[in-house]
Amino acid sequence: MHEHPCSLEQVFAPLSDRHSLNIIKMAYFGFKGSSLNYEGNISKKQFYARLKRLRDLGFIEKRDSYYRTTTFGSLIYNGQIKTLEDILANYWNLKAVDVLKSRQDFPLHQKENVIEEIIQNSGLKTIVNGTHLSGFSVIKDYNKLVLEVTRLLESAEKEVYLASRYHDPHFSKLMFHKVANEGLTMHLLDGLPDPICVENRLNAILRVPPNRETFEMVNRIIKSQRFELRQAKLSASFMVVDGTAVCYETTDYVNPEEFTLAISHHDDPHLAQRLISYYRTLVKDAKVPQLIESIRTK
Repeated sequence: MHEHPCSLEQVFAPLSDRHSLNIIKMAYFGFKGSSLNYEGNISKKQFYARLKRLRDLGFIEKRDSYYRTTTFGSLIYNGQIKTLEDILANYWNLKAVDVLKSRQDFPLHQKENVIEEIIQNSGLKTIVNGTHLSGFSVIKDYNKLVLEVTRLLESAEKEVYLASRYHDPHFSKLMFHKVANEGLTMHLLDGLPDPICVENRLNAILRVPPNRETFEMVNRIIKSQRFELRQAKLSASFMVVDGTAVCYETTDYVNPEEFTLAISHHDDPHLAQRLISYYRTLVKDAKVPQLIESIRTK
């Protein structure tokens, strides 16, 4: 077996070869070391060359005169080979899910019910569920939340509603870039405390700009009607992207200041509209930052 772990390329190379794949399957159930047990149309030399390669990569080992998959090889068999075979056997069921997801005349909850039924009646129920196919995910770690909302923001093309009580420098930089350079409309409800609020960070850049390009970008943003900034106290954060994708935080009432859990749904126009309505309700009582007010009333 290799002293170092295999690379992805080394793992997938034998999986793309029909005969190597068959040898792995044989080893999963165990076989005696003879090419006579192999039914494929290859020579004895070709068989043993593949067997040696699979042993060298750590897929297969010899125990008690039988070739068997190692723990690594067994995981590859169950996690990749068998899973892909099950997926391919249910190709038309998956096509039916795609057709259903594209239908605009089906309410979302009905779509999810039918998708779940397709999965339960197929060979896929042990490897996937309806929430996987409906773009639904639960996020329990704050760093993963940052990655998720950043990915959603990267995909934004037209309009984002964001109510946030957190700050991440990379996310903020991406947001300002999208507004200044890609024509994104950003509705931002800032729930951060005054010392680190968006207004104070923008003011700091204008007072001591790191470079001319950043200064000009911030100047464009605060003058732009596509950038709506308000301040309000928030109990939880949420984001809506292009009227379809949503990500929202749930609150732990014991520790309301700490991040607890977030839910992301990549295709839910109904929930998106409800959160946009909620955003507009919050904005009615929100404060317009002095920086924005002074610039736009000139």
